Amino acid sequence: MRLRFPAMRGTDAKDAVVASYEALNKGDIDATLEVLAEDAEWHESEELPGADVYRGRETIRAFLTDFLASWERFHQNVEEVHQEGDRVLVMIHLEATGRGSAADVDAHYAHLWTVSGDRGVRVDAFYDRDAALAALNP
Repeated sequence: MRLRFPAMRGTDAKDAVVASYEALNKGDIDATLEVLAEDAEWHESEELPGADVYRGRETIRAFLTDFLASWERFHQNVEEVHQEGDRVLVMIHLEATGRGSAADVDAHYAHLWTVSGDRGVRVDAFYDRDAALAALNP
């Protein structure tokens, strides 16, 4: 069953963003991407080796497909959601097991979404909670 996202205005923006993580947990990349604008940008944290910027929904699709393929088990728990104007900050707890390596991962990170109209136009990843909170309301 594919998720359908309401227009991302007001509190609906938070609900739609959270629903996109639920879809990704189920491996439904199409539903995950419905919340993003065609020309959205996904900025991975500079703290990661090889961090990059992914531009456009199809490029983000390829990134997420490769990312999910690297996990045998994958679950993101949205622990907190904050909204300030057109920005939605999602605090995430990842529990996953690497495909092939069987390495368990238990990590906390954040995604800061910028919303325009009824879609997310930019996602910025953070591994530092304080930096993510500061970016929410600069």
